[in-house]
Amino acid sequence: MTAHLLPGQAAAPEGPADLSMMYALHHGFRRDLARFHEAVLRTPLAQAGTWQALLERWDLFALLLHDHHHKEDEHLWPLLRGRVDAGGDAEGARVLDAMEDEHARIDPLLEAVRSGFGSLAGGPSETGRHGLVADLEQVRELLGAHLGHEERDAIAILQRYVPGDEWAQVERAKFRGGLGPRDLLRLVPWCLEGLPPQVASGLLTAAGPPFRVVLWLGRGRFHRLERAAFAFVPEGVGA
Repeated sequence: MTAHLLPGQAAAPEGPADLSMMYALHHGFRRDLARFHEAVLRTPLAQAGTWQALLERWDLFALLLHDHHHKEDEHLWPLLRGRVDAGGDAEGARVLDAMEDEHARIDPLLEAVRSGFGSLAGGPSETGRHGLVADLEQVRELLGAHLGHEERDAIAILQRYVPGDEWAQVERAKFRGGLGPRDLLRLVPWCLEGLPPQVASGLLTAAGPPFRVVLWLGRGRFHRLERAAFAFVPEGVGA
């Protein structure tokens, strides 16, 4: 299956598996980091309520990224590892090693950013702002490189070794669970935020009526947090 590239997406290797949801998640991670970066630069230090909303919004981002990486580490990489090892694919094995190493480098940085948001929510500090900008830029650089590497190379391995119907089953069984009801109410509107309308419509159609119900229940609260956190971010950032 061939997918249209979303903003910032590095590649969409052809093959039988439908990776639309994976690419939508990647879009969300890139979008959020662009908005957080602008928010930290532009939000007045005295706006304590905005910094508190940014902290809450960062916790959502970190939760969803951790959930995504955990599911890849627990399910996707082992699945692909078995296939590349059976095929004697040394290059594929090197790519999978890199995927795990990149996760291990990114995940600890998330707590440093959280600490920065927490400090600024507690009181104005220009020094704290500078440190948070630096931490965010490091996360953005490392995660951006990782997502591009995954889209170019790891997804190509998936398309080569995993039939489309098998991937659909794995995605349903292993990738759609794990979050509680409250987090699902935030995940669905988060995932669709800023997507091109035709892509969002396709995801809603493929996911079925329950997805639409969750969106209806959760989007109001999500958009209130979005407005509160990114109050000083110009429209269109991260699109």
